[in-house]
Amino acid sequence: MQEFIRHEYEISAERMGKIGRYYTFLYKNQYYTVIPVHGRTEAEIEELQKMSHYLISKGDVTVASFVPTKSGELVAYNARQPIVMVRTSIPPYARNISIGRELAKFHQRGRTCPISIIHCRRIGQWKEFWGTRLDQMEQFWRRKIEMGITTMFDRLFIESFPYYLGLAENAIQYVADTELDEEPVGIDYATFCHERLPDAKWIEGKEHKLATDWVYDHCARDLAEWVRQIYTKRQNASVERIRQFFRDYEQVTPLSAFAWRLIYARLLFPLHYFECVEGYYISEGEREKQAYEQTLRHIVNHSREHEQFLASFVDIVGLSNRRLHLPKIDWFSHVS
Repeated sequence: MQEFIRHEYEISAERMGKIGRYYTFLYKNQYYTVIPVHGRTEAEIEELQKMSHYLISKGDVTVASFVPTKSGELVAYNARQPIVMVRTSIPPYARNISIGRELAKFHQRGRTCPISIIHCRRIGQWKEFWGTRLDQMEQFWRRKIEMGITTMFDRLFIESFPYYLGLAENAIQYVADTELDEEPVGIDYATFCHERLPDAKWIEGKEHKLATDWVYDHCARDLAEWVRQIYTKRQNASVERIRQFFRDYEQVTPLSAFAWRLIYARLLFPLHYFECVEGYYISEGEREKQAYEQTLRHIVNHSREHEQFLASFVDIVGLSNRRLHLPKIDWFSHVS
């Protein structure tokens, strides 16, 4: 890797080490990070470079800037593997304000970006993305039924999928109803979000803010995924953390009825289930497969508690006291 960096960037990468997810090194008092960018097109990388440049121009020193190769390219290929390199003048930092407040400020800056963003745009596309993912898994599920059960994971998947199919269909319909019933306001404009906020290690002080983590979407994406992560890790102990997270966020940016409904729709979509099933069937190592089986068993065994969480979400975040109405899911009514 060091020789590749020396050849492509004319930079000496001495003492490389792994911090967070990626390899980093210090060169001339600048902190460099090498990031694989599988699944990202070069058009997306160009937009992400503009997005990061915009935030840096607004004074966010925690955002890393892209480093072009000696030939001026943003993407380099090491043994056919696409990578980008980013840098910043400060080390990864420990936050001194809450994640809710910092995220609100991040979203606030992103909403004012004048750049036309097309390739990284995800706003308004949830129904289509989820519908495609659901159709693909349903087809796979039907093939599995025809092929027969060969592992315990097969059995768990075949038996549990109809329930999560119903949950996903409710999420898709919830987005559709929100778009019909509610009028978006300024808070609902597209902004810089994370593909998956819990994966971004700047929250833990292990990485800088990396544009390779970003998409252009509604702020509800980040808010829902952070709540999902809090609940998944802590379940019953998560209530106060979730309340505080939203209190901190809304001190900077109050959320609209449209935003609250999108947050709830995204929580309804059983992303944790889909990722577990998809992860199992593409993994090759036995230990990895066992971990996915254990995860799926936990998800299925705690489905009732998850329903209770979704059914009580309005009360958890205090919307029942604020004249904000979230339509209920009828089949949650039996949960108590």
